[in-house]
Amino acid sequence: MAKSLRSVGLHVSVAGGLARAEARALEAGCSALQIFPSNPRGWALPNPETTAEAKLADACAQRGWPLFVHAPYLVNLASPDPVVHERSRANLSFALARSARLGARAVVVHAGSAVGTDRDEARRRAASAIQALLDEHAGIDLAIELTAGGGERSLARSIPDAAEMLAACGDDERVGVCIDTCHLWAAGLDWTTSAGLAQLRRDVRELGPDRILVVHVNDSHDPFGSSRDHHANLGDGRIGVEPFGAFVRAREWRHAPLVLETPGTDERRAHDVDIVRSLLGE
Repeated sequence: MAKSLRSVGLHVSVAGGLARAEARALEAGCSALQIFPSNPRGWALPNPETTAEAKLADACAQRGWPLFVHAPYLVNLASPDPVVHERSRANLSFALARSARLGARAVVVHAGSAVGTDRDEARRRAASAIQALLDEHAGIDLAIELTAGGGERSLARSIPDAAEMLAACGDDERVGVCIDTCHLWAAGLDWTTSAGLAQLRRDVRELGPDRILVVHVNDSHDPFGSSRDHHANLGDGRIGVEPFGAFVRAREWRHAPLVLETPGTDERRAHDVDIVRSLLGE
């Protein structure tokens, strides 16, 4: 197969150590990868693995792989609870520091939600923390990922929501956006129709296409508008394979690496990578 013109990869496990990430990505035929910096569902932080980090950074640099780090799911910088806010800050700080050592392109993080507080106040709280952390960890960008649910409490269910978040960050060039096909679908934007995809493309053009840093490509186990973040392998969910063709080829995010976060066996996930490449015409 000719060298891909588009970076396509997977979120890969670091079970057994960071060194396994490169091998798993190679086995799946990736040209990009994403990892968790720590336990995605807990607050505990691991010890730094500077030697392993340097090896993975060197491997990605030599192969030309863009690397993304996904912050833990518990992070909510918008929380008014001082304990949750401080733990969120510490976890994102760790993710940014590890990303700098890895030479990552960006850290992906959920914007958080306005729990028991005004949305504007929550947005300002999150934005202030984000800017302070980026000042502490120079050279790493942050990609705010659109979420699948959360209703009015969610600070980033849509591109217009994300635009408000970026504005709260002073339109800092270090802050961008991650869009996820499953999340968009679950949140109520039917990008699988020509009208829905056109709306999404208009929203991205208004935001600024350069603010899209990475695209997560996932099918959905749940029906449209479910607000559930439940990924499926391409073609095994409610979306199906065909709509992804127009989506991955859209010029507004043609520059952004495509990262799959689909479940299942290594073989099945590698097949998802092949599906995306075929949809790109490679």
